[in-house]
Amino acid sequence: MASFKQSPTLLYLIIVLGVVLGYLYNSQTNPADSVPPVPTKDQLTTLQPFTNLNIDYSLLTSNQFQQLQVFGELPVQPQAGGRSNPFQ
Repeated sequence: MASFKQSPTLLYLIIVLGVVLGYLYNSQTNPADSVPPVPTKDQLTTLQPFTNLNIDYSLLTSNQFQQLQVFGELPVQPQAGGRSNPFQ
């Protein structure tokens, strides 16, 4: 049987084509173009609207919240790892 020797020219051509196409794709995309600016009327320039904000803390005093328990050791203590070679 005759053995065929492949020429590296095709491989080089594919690599160069990939680099050129990648550069063209990357150079034409600007992430800032896809994000529209926020209209001026919607921009928050002061915290004045939050002066009358009332927070309801009744969730923290509810019976269900008070019955939550922590299981285990806090903070978690690191222990020895597993095998040095997990593929054996």
